[in-house]
Amino acid sequence: MADAELKKKVEELIAANPVLLFMKGTPDMPRCGFSMRVVQTLDAMDVEYGAIDVLPALQPLREVTTEISDWQTFPQLYVNGELLGGADIVEEMFDSGELAEALGVAQPEVAPAPAASTQAPPLQIE
Repeated sequence: MADAELKKKVEELIAANPVLLFMKGTPDMPRCGFSMRVVQTLDAMDVEYGAIDVLPALQPLREVTTEISDWQTFPQLYVNGELLGGADIVEEMFDSGELAEALGVAQPEVAPAPAASTQAPPLQIE
Protein backbone atom coordinates (compact mmCIF):
# COMPACT_ATOMS: atom_id res chain seq x y z
CA MET A 1 0.00 0.00 0.00
CA ALA A 2 1.45 3.32 -1.08
CA ASP A 3 1.86 6.24 1.29
CA ALA A 4 -1.46 8.14 1.10
CA GLU A 5 0.11 11.58 1.57
CA LEU A 6 2.72 10.98 -1.13
CA LYS A 7 0.05 9.59 -3.46
CA LYS A 8 -2.06 12.72 -2.96
CA LYS A 9 0.97 14.96 -3.69
CA VAL A 10 1.83 13.00 -6.86
CA GLU A 11 -1.78 13.19 -8.06
CA GLU A 12 -1.73 16.97 -7.44
CA LEU A 13 1.50 17.34 -9.42
CA ILE A 14 0.12 15.28 -12.31
CA ALA A 15 -3.04 17.42 -12.34
CA ALA A 16 -1.11 20.71 -12.07
CA ASN A 17 1.37 20.01 -14.88
CA PRO A 18 0.03 19.53 -18.41
CA VAL A 19 3.23 17.64 -19.26
CA LEU A 20 5.04 15.90 -16.41
CA LEU A 21 7.97 13.51 -16.57
CA PHE A 22 8.91 11.21 -13.71
CA MET A 23 12.52 10.39 -14.45
CA LYS A 24 15.82 9.24 -13.00
CA GLY A 25 17.85 12.42 -12.65
CA THR A 26 16.95 15.81 -14.04
CA PRO A 27 16.45 17.11 -17.59
CA ASP A 28 19.90 18.73 -17.39
CA MET A 29 21.47 15.57 -15.97
CA PRO A 30 19.52 12.39 -16.71
CA ARG A 31 20.74 9.44 -14.65
CA CYS A 32 19.66 6.69 -17.04
CA GLY A 33 19.54 6.24 -20.78
CA PHE A 34 15.77 5.78 -20.90
CA SER A 35 15.17 9.06 -19.07
CA MET A 36 17.66 10.78 -21.38
CA ARG A 37 15.78 9.51 -24.45
CA VAL A 38 12.47 10.94 -23.22
CA VAL A 39 14.12 14.28 -22.36
CA GLN A 40 15.65 14.44 -25.85
CA THR A 41 12.27 13.66 -27.42
CA LEU A 42 10.47 16.33 -25.38
CA ASP A 43 13.21 18.85 -26.14
CA ALA A 44 12.87 18.07 -29.86
CA MET A 45 9.14 18.76 -29.51
CA ASP A 46 9.99 22.16 -27.95
CA VAL A 47 7.40 21.79 -25.20
CA GLU A 48 7.53 23.00 -21.65
CA TYR A 49 7.34 20.22 -19.10
CA GLY A 50 7.78 19.54 -15.42
CA ALA A 51 10.20 16.87 -14.25
CA ILE A 52 10.49 14.94 -11.02
CA ASP A 53 13.67 13.11 -10.08
CA VAL A 54 12.45 9.80 -8.67
CA LEU A 55 15.82 8.66 -7.33
CA PRO A 56 15.56 10.30 -3.87
CA ALA A 57 12.34 8.36 -3.20
CA LEU A 58 12.43 5.59 -5.80
CA GLN A 59 10.55 2.80 -4.01
CA PRO A 60 7.80 4.97 -2.46
CA LEU A 61 7.24 6.68 -5.84
CA ARG A 62 7.19 3.32 -7.61
CA GLU A 63 4.44 2.17 -5.20
CA VAL A 64 2.44 5.36 -5.77
CA THR A 65 2.67 5.35 -9.56
CA THR A 66 1.78 1.66 -9.63
CA GLU A 67 -1.44 2.49 -7.78
CA ILE A 68 -2.16 5.54 -9.95
CA SER A 69 -1.36 4.12 -13.37
CA ASP A 70 -0.41 0.46 -12.95
CA TRP A 71 3.10 1.28 -14.23
CA GLN A 72 6.20 0.50 -12.16
CA THR A 73 9.16 1.57 -14.25
CA PHE A 74 10.64 5.00 -14.90
CA PRO A 75 10.60 7.23 -16.84
CA GLN A 76 6.88 7.89 -17.00
CA LEU A 77 5.42 10.67 -19.12
CA TYR A 78 2.03 12.12 -18.21
CA VAL A 79 0.18 14.46 -20.57
CA ASN A 80 -3.00 16.16 -19.38
CA GLY A 81 -3.22 13.80 -16.42
CA GLU A 82 -2.86 10.60 -18.42
CA LEU A 83 0.13 8.28 -18.53
CA LEU A 84 1.48 7.96 -22.06
CA GLY A 85 4.24 5.52 -21.13
CA GLY A 86 7.98 5.15 -20.90
CA ALA A 87 10.84 5.74 -23.32
CA ASP A 88 9.93 3.15 -25.96
CA ILE A 89 6.28 4.20 -26.11
CA VAL A 90 7.16 7.92 -26.19
CA GLU A 91 9.58 7.31 -29.08
CA GLU A 92 7.00 5.23 -30.97
CA MET A 93 4.45 8.00 -30.46
CA PHE A 94 6.98 10.55 -31.70
CA ASP A 95 7.67 8.50 -34.84
CA SER A 96 3.95 8.09 -35.62
CA GLY A 97 3.05 11.72 -34.88
CA GLU A 98 0.81 10.73 -31.96
CA LEU A 99 3.05 12.51 -29.45
CA ALA A 100 2.79 15.83 -31.29
CA GLU A 101 -0.97 15.38 -31.41
CA ALA A 102 -1.16 14.58 -27.67
CA LEU A 103 1.00 17.61 -26.88
CA GLY A 104 -0.88 19.90 -29.26
CA VAL A 105 2.25 20.88 -31.20
CA ALA A 106 3.54 20.49 -34.73
CA GLN A 107 5.53 17.36 -35.51
CA PRO A 108 9.24 18.23 -35.83
CA GLU A 109 10.79 17.27 -39.15
CA VAL A 110 13.88 15.75 -37.55
CA ALA A 111 14.25 13.05 -34.94
CA PRO A 112 15.40 13.96 -31.42
CA ALA A 113 19.14 14.43 -31.11
CA PRO A 114 21.26 14.55 -27.99
CA ALA A 115 21.26 18.08 -26.65
CA ALA A 116 21.47 19.91 -23.37
CA SER A 117 18.06 20.58 -21.89
CA THR A 118 16.85 24.10 -21.18
CA GLN A 119 13.93 23.04 -19.03
CA ALA A 120 13.02 24.41 -15.63
CA PRO A 121 14.54 22.83 -12.52
CA PRO A 122 12.88 19.61 -11.41
CA LEU A 123 9.82 19.81 -9.20
CA GLN A 124 10.22 18.76 -5.60
CA ILE A 125 7.94 16.41 -3.68
CA GLU A 126 7.75 17.53 -0.12
